[in-house]
Order: sequence, then structure tokens, then C-alpha cells
Amino acid sequence: MIPYIIYFIVSIFLEFIIIILSIFNVKIRKNYYNSYKQFFDLFNNLKNIQGKKIILLHAASAGEFEQLQPILRQIDRKKYFIIQSFTSPTIYEISHSENLFDYKCYHPFDIFWISYLFFKILKPEKYIITRHDLWPGHILNAKRLKIPIYYINANIHKNSIWINPIIKTFSKVIFKKIDLCIVPSQTIKKNLSSIMTEDKIIILPDTRFSQVYDRSIMNKKINYFFKNINDSNNIIFGSYDSKDEKIIYNTLLKMYPEGKKSLIHNNHRIILVPHEINLKLINNLIERLKRNNFSTQLYSTLKNQAIKDNIIIVDCVGILADLYKYASLAYIGGGFTRGVHSVLEPGVHGCAVVYGPNIEMLDELKEINKLDLGTMVYNDKDLLKVLKTSLEKIKTQGLELKGFISNKRNAANKMLTTIEQNI
Repeated sequence: MIPYIIYFIVSIFLEFIIIILSIFNVKIRKNYYNSYKQFFDLFNNLKNIQGKKIILLHAASAGEFEQLQPILRQIDRKKYFIIQSFTSPTIYEISHSENLFDYKCYHPFDIFWISYLFFKILKPEKYIITRHDLWPGHILNAKRLKIPIYYINANIHKNSIWINPIIKTFSKVIFKKIDLCIVPSQTIKKNLSSIMTEDKIIILPDTRFSQVYDRSIMNKKINYFFKNINDSNNIIFGSYDSKDEKIIYNTLLKMYPEGKKSLIHNNHRIILVPHEINLKLINNLIERLKRNNFSTQLYSTLKNQAIKDNIIIVDCVGILADLYKYASLAYIGGGFTRGVHSVLEPGVHGCAVVYGPNIEMLDELKEINKLDLGTMVYNDKDLLKVLKTSLEKIKTQGLELKGFISNKRNAANKMLTTIEQNI
């Protein structure tokens, strides 16, 4: 009872802070407003479930929703009414996957009375949370209403706030309420077992393996370039940030000293895909490359025409995962700042991967690195060495990585089966 009393008191102050912040922040204002407004919509939509049991799945972001999609595709729609909740207004507004769920809504702010009403109205058969978005109040209220809670793809890494000694006592109270945690590795299980009993922890591959595999099959026939893209050996630099760009730029100057001539001599084409599209920074890079005899072309100007230049800069979002199918080697950005982005997306296409040293957040990448299925670099000298590696060796490593991912493609099926068996 004490945790609930504390939660109620904290909620009073929390809602006051949210009201103040909502004045200045559009996303917070939308979420807060909809937390109350959507209760009426929920009442109306739940009238049409025709005796089905409700499953509530929550995704904070676009990335987490990607992880849930292979599970959503396999849920028996005749038996269950699927409600998909989101935290971010951005992903909520662009998500129209009616074939994956029956109803979408905002997951309310973690305020006692809003959270309680949300779960009281829904009364889901299962409440499934993925990856990172754990809210103490939602867990407390769901458990209070005897709703089974499943935390999948749990990523409790060594730096996770949940296992910080300062709040470990609090963490144990929260994680005790969770019925089942599904983790991707023994390392995560060990971290999690410090705040949760081991009998509630199961090791299964992350559903991202299923999602990247499914996407590679579904989008196989979509063409993003004119057919002459395959006339060269293509190298992608994906999701790179400012620190990555410095290393990439210096490497290109050393690897291709005569610019376009060197690229043609090596039969290489470079595809640059920045993590964030900033036209000012892109134009700055184009000018610097031009001064070193490189010629570039923006993806938006191709319009399905034959590619004339040997460096393409992708100036749009949402297609990177599918562009990897055109490359033999991919540098994955983020390894010198917040952490490496997805290596599974290029790997599923048989694309060899190279990345920076910050891999702590990606448990699967630690395994890939340990098995020598990818290459870690610390500077431009290391990256240059990789670019000089024989194409045959690069292709072999790419195929080995593809096999590693393919072996785990049934992750979502195994996870859903496990959840159904542990009600």
C-alpha cells in the first residue's frame, strides 16, 4: 500500500509540472490533452470488440513499434482485440497500420488517477511492454487490477538506471509486479536478476531479428535506385553523426586521393546517409568533397534516372534499412557518441558491418563483435584498413552475419508462444 500512497502524492506534483511544461512544448501538450480526451473514444470503441479478449501493447517510439510488429502480425485476430499505445505524438500520427492492430491510443502520462482509469476501462488480458519504456505507476496500477505484465526485449544494460545502487530498492518493488521478463542474453539476465527473481526471467532472441528479416522479404522487390547502382561495389555510411562524419571524410580523402578518379579506378560508389537531415550541413559536406575532386549527387534529384556520380547523399528519411541491399559493406554510425545504430538492418542483406566502440546499448552487437561477424574501428586509420580489405573477404563476413540473423528470425513466434504459456 505504501508504494501506491507515494505514487498518488508524487502524481499531484507531477501533473502540475506537466501542465506548466505543456504551455511551451507541443508534444507534451498533445499527450496530456489526449490522456483525458481519449477516455470517451475508448468507451465507444470497446463496444465493438465482440467478446474478444484485449491485448495492450505499448511502444514509446518508432523503433519500439518496429520491434512489436512481428508479434502483432502473429496474434490471433479472431481471438484478441489488439490495442497499440504510443508515447510519442510523432509515431502516433504517422502510424496507420490497421492491419496490425484494431485500435491505437496514447499511453497516458504516468499520473495515478489517469493511469488507473486507463487500465480500469481497458481491462486487458495482457499488457506487453518492450525495450525501455517502463513507467512505475502504470506497472503498479496494472498489477493492482490483476493485469498480467510482460516486459519483452528487456535491455537492462550495466549502465541502466534500474540497477543503479541508489534506486535498487525502489526497482525491486516495481519489477516484483512484472509477471515475466524476456531478455536477449545471459548478460542482461544477470543484470536483471539483481532486482528480480530469476524464475521470472527467460532468455529469447530480440524480436528485432524477426522484424529486419520480415522487412527484407516484404520490401525485396522495391527499387530505390536505377539499375546501374549494381555496376559498382557500393559502400554505405549509414546513420552517421558529426563525429562519424569527421572520420568518414578523412578516410575518403586517404582512400581516394584523386577523388572521383580513384573511386572509378576502385569501382567503388559511396552512399552517405546522415542520421538527421540537415541541408546546411549536407551542402557544407558537398562543398568540401568538391574541393577534393569528388562529385556528388543528392538522392532526391535521382528520380529513378541512371546514377552519374560516385557519391550519393541521401537527403530523405525512412529508406536506409532497405538501401543496405545494394551494398557489400556498411559503416554504422553512432559508435563515437550515444551508441551504434542497428547492425541487423544491413546484416540481413548480407552486408558486412563496421562500427565505432560504443556498443554497450546493443546486446546483439556485443555478440556479433565477439564472434568476429563485424569490425570495430577506433579512428580513420582503422576504417581505411577495412575499406582496403578484399571484396571477397568482405562478402564472406557479410554472408556469415546474414546467417547469424537468419537463425534467429523466429524470435517473435517463440516469444508470443512463451507469453501465451505463461499467463
